[in-house]
Amino acid sequence: MVNDPELVPIRLSHLLGHSGVGAVVRGPDGLFVVMDTRFWKDRDRAYVGRSILYVERVRAALGIDQDLREPPAATMLSNGVLDGSSIPAMHFPSWSRCPACSFLYHVTHVFREDGTQNCPHCDKRHRPEQVTWVLADSSGRLAEVPWHYLAHRDARAPAQRECKVYNKMALNENANEPRLLVCAACNCKTPFLGDERLDFANGPIQPWTRTEFAHASHAATDQNKAIAQVLAINDSRLYSPVSDSALVIPPESRVRKGTVVDRLYRNSEDRRRIDEALNPLARKSAIKEIAAKYRCAAEQISAALDDIVNGYPLYGATFTPGQLRESEYDAFLETLPDQQPDEDLVTFDQTEQWRLFTMATEFSGTVTAIAQSVQHLVRINRLKAVKVFKGFTRLGGDSCVPPDLVGNSSWLPALELFGEGIFLTLDEKKLAEWESNEGVISRLRSIQARFRQSGRDQPNPLTARFLLLHTLSHLLMRQIESEGGYPAASLSERIYSAHTPRTMAGILIYVTVPDIAGSLGGIAELSEPRRFLGILTRSLEHAEWCSLDPVCSEHEGQGPGLLNRAACHACALVPEPACEYGNTLLDRCFVKGSEELMPGYFK
Repeated sequence: MVNDPELVPIRLSHLLGHSGVGAVVRGPDGLFVVMDTRFWKDRDRAYVGRSILYVERVRAALGIDQDLREPPAATMLSNGVLDGSSIPAMHFPSWSRCPACSFLYHVTHVFREDGTQNCPHCDKRHRPEQVTWVLADSSGRLAEVPWHYLAHRDARAPAQRECKVYNKMALNENANEPRLLVCAACNCKTPFLGDERLDFANGPIQPWTRTEFAHASHAATDQNKAIAQVLAINDSRLYSPVSDSALVIPPESRVRKGTVVDRLYRNSEDRRRIDEALNPLARKSAIKEIAAKYRCAAEQISAALDDIVNGYPLYGATFTPGQLRESEYDAFLETLPDQQPDEDLVTFDQTEQWRLFTMATEFSGTVTAIAQSVQHLVRINRLKAVKVFKGFTRLGGDSCVPPDLVGNSSWLPALELFGEGIFLTLDEKKLAEWESNEGVISRLRSIQARFRQSGRDQPNPLTARFLLLHTLSHLLMRQIESEGGYPAASLSERIYSAHTPRTMAGILIYVTVPDIAGSLGGIAELSEPRRFLGILTRSLEHAEWCSLDPVCSEHEGQGPGLLNRAACHACALVPEPACEYGNTLLDRCFVKGSEELMPGYFK
C-alpha cells in the first residue's frame, strides 16, 4: 500500500479483512485510508493483481458473477525504488494537533527529516499528532470531522455564528475536564465528546472522492439528510468487512477420475505455470514438463486445458451453497488413489486405524462410548480455500459498499489460501436416535423460537444435530489451541449438518495461510487416532463443567440475540474469526446432557 513515497506493509489476508477498502489503517508514520479498487491500476492504467482461475464452482456457490483477482503486492528495494504495483492509500485524517498548544491544522506543511515541523500557531518544533476522530454514517460514507462547524454550532453571539475563520481552532484536553473545542478567532467554545451526531446532506462517498460535505443547515432536507456520527478510528463500528469463502475441491463428477484433465484441474500450480508463460515457447516448455510429470503426451495436456477452458467440470451447470457443502463432504470421505502432494485437496482416511485402535485398546466404558460415537476420521494434509472480499459496512448498516464503491467492477479482490485440517463425522444411527429424544426436542424448540425472531437464515433449518456439531467444534478448537499450539483465532470451522437431500453430520477444523509455502504441519498430525481420542475426550470433559456453572448451564439465553444457552467465554466461545456463525447457536447441554431432562449425545 503506497502513499508516495511511503510504502506501508499490510498482510494480504488483512486486505480482505479489517484493512480492506475503506478501512483506516495505522502505518509506521500515521493513519491512512485504503482507496477503492478503481484505483488499483499500474502506470498503463491496467488493473493489477493476478487472476484466480478455475474456481467456477466457488463463484457459483457464492453467487459471484465477477472474476476474482489477488491484491497486487509491491516491495521497496534497497535503493528506495518501488518494485511492482501496490494498493493506493491516502493520508487520513488530514487534521493534526500540536501537542504544545493544542492547535488544529491540516497536514500540508513540509516536515523536517526528524518528523517535526513548526506549529503555525505557537511556532514551536513538535511532531504533530494526527487526530484520531472521523465522521461516518450507516450508508458507508467516511469524511473528516467538521471541526469548524462543531466549534460554532452552539454559538449564540451573531459574530460567533457568522465566523468564517477556519484556521484558528484548538482542541484542548485536560485530564480532569471534558475536551474543549475552541475557536481563537471569535472565542467560541464547545465541549467535544467524540461521539457527536450530525445531520448531513449529500456528501462524499469516501475521503479520496474529494467532494465536500454539505451541512444540513444549508443544504439538507428531511428527505435527503442522513445521520452521521463522530467516531474514534479504533471504534469497531467504523469498519466491518464483508467477505465469504469456500473450499476448492475435486470435480463433483467422478466419471473422469484419474484422467489428465482431472489431475490438471486438481493442481492449480501446474495450471498457473502454463497460464503465466511469457511467450509461446515458454508455454510449450511448461506443457512438456507437466506432461513428463503426468507421464502423458503434451497433446493430452493441451486437450485437457481446452476442456477446462470450455467449463470442466461444471459445463455451465448451476451450483448452490448447499450443493457445495455436499460436494465437500463427499470429497473428504473419498480418498482418491492417485493423489499428489501438491494437489488442491490431499486427504487420508484414518477411519480404519481409528476403529482398530479403539477396539484393540482397553478403555473405560465412557471412553469407549466416545470412540464409538465417531464414524469417520480423516486427515487433510492439504486443502485450498478461496476468500472473496465483497465490501464493507459502517455503523451496522444493512447496505454493503462494494470494493469499487459503485458496483460496476467486473472483478472482486480474492485470495487463494492453503492449509490443512481434521475432518470427522458422527455415527448416524446413534445421532438419529438421540435427535428423537423428547428432552432434546424440547430444548431445541426454545432456541428455534429465538432464531426465527432474529431474522437470520443460516443454518436452514436449525436442528439439534447442528447445535451439537457446532458446540463440539468449538470445544475441539479450544482443546486444539491448548494441545496443538495453534491460537484459536487462526483456526476455522465448517459445519456439515443436513437431513435431506444428503444426510450429513460432520465437522472440519482447519487452518489456512495465503501462501503455498506457509509453515504448517500441526493440525493434520492431531488426527492420529491416539492423539485425537485424547483431544476429543478432554474437550468433552471440559464441557461437563464451566467456571460460571451453575449459572451458565441453566441460562435461558445469552449472547447476541440470546441465541446461546449453556455457552460463554469460559467454556465454549472462540475468537470471532474462528466461528462461522458469530459465536452464536451454541449449547453445551446438547453435548454433555442436562441431568434427567435430556441425554448428551456422547453419554
